[in-house]
Amino acid sequence: MRNESITVADLFKFNYYKCLRSEYAKNECSLCIDICPEDAMVFDRARLTLDADRCTGCAACMGSCPTEALISDLFDPNRFVLEFSASENRLLSCKENVPCLAALSSEHLISIVLRKEDEAICDLSHCSECAINRDNKVLQTIENSIDESNRFLRLCNVPGGISVKTDRLENEVEMERRGMFKKLFQASREIQEDASMAELVPPEHEKQPLKRIMLKNSLKRIAADLEANSGEIPFSFVAGKLIDPDICNNCQECAMFCPSEALSILKDNTGIVFQQGRCIACGICDDLCQSKAITNDPRLDLVNFAFDRMDLLVKHTLEICEECKVAFPYRGGEKVCDRCADYKDHFSDIFTLAKDME
Repeated sequence: MRNESITVADLFKFNYYKCLRSEYAKNECSLCIDICPEDAMVFDRARLTLDADRCTGCAACMGSCPTEALISDLFDPNRFVLEFSASENRLLSCKENVPCLAALSSEHLISIVLRKEDEAICDLSHCSECAINRDNKVLQTIENSIDESNRFLRLCNVPGGISVKTDRLENEVEMERRGMFKKLFQASREIQEDASMAELVPPEHEKQPLKRIMLKNSLKRIAADLEANSGEIPFSFVAGKLIDPDICNNCQECAMFCPSEALSILKDNTGIVFQQGRCIACGICDDLCQSKAITNDPRLDLVNFAFDRMDLLVKHTLEICEECKVAFPYRGGEKVCDRCADYKDHFSDIFTLAKDME
């Protein structure tokens, strides 16, 4: 029986349960919808799904997905990064080795440069005339990824980066997309497993996307050159978090719903810790927090990011509420939780509290 969470098109798949829209219904991520040239990512009965009849398997949407819910049978971007980084080739081209440059995210491009210790070149000479570049969306996405990658690499004090090739060679032979897919299919069959692929097999319980694990492993290679306090440059694939202890009510929903487990609960349930290296900037925690205690921190610490160091965001002193007998964050004064205090002030004539039943 086919897994009903997987929608299958011709050589392309969508894993519903990896999608942010399934993790939290109110999440507004629409990156794959926005870039798809065939409008193949659609909503069916309030559920995001892949229209197998429309999908052409172009893979232009793959790099946009923060959780890697989009999968191509012909092209694995994480495996490609490892193999390309080990080769002498520096050119990334839809006519040579990738189905579409948009299949590679900023994290993939950064990892390539860090691992090659050399400049990489993106061939954009075909993008403007490409059939899937409708309304210039695909080209704009690629250019944004290149720009973001270079900003991140500069923050890492890495020379070189990603350069762009926009001119075609006079003797360059045009390859149809069908021919490109055939080449990719043959390459995928010839791949041999070896030790270098070990990082592509994380533990079963791991919720981080593989491209994030690979990026952090790439950064560890230059750990000695990273600065502890690196800068305040925002990136689309990671965010920093702060929690106001005077507002937080310790409901812990932010950690419970975090799809990558960047937020986690202390063992004694008294607070929340944050690992920036696991954050995918989905914004679910911001939307969930009813008290609006969570805010974004623009700072990016590359050392903390690379090594998954924990940052204690909030630590509460818990007391038992004298009214409902439930633990709550105590900030001094009467030992009554905010909810009971509100009931007492506004609905005391309606609600019977625990102490009145003793």
